[in-house]
Amino acid sequence: MKNSWVRFGLIWGVFMALIMNVGFPLFDGTGINWLKVGVTLPVWIIFGLIFGYVSRKKTPKKQ
Repeated sequence: MKNSWVRFGLIWGVFMALIMNVGFPLFDGTGINWLKVGVTLPVWIIFGLIFGYVSRKKTPKKQ
């Protein structure tokens, strides 16, 4: 897969958004703020894409 880092970054961003904005508030008992989830989801997706791009595996070029 040529752009597997994009899929990896999107999955990572959505996972982190759900953990930080849904999982932790449920664990703490503070309740979910859906406005905060809606605002921070795109931010987490962008940072997930950056993370996926930076952590991609570079394959050596054939000579």
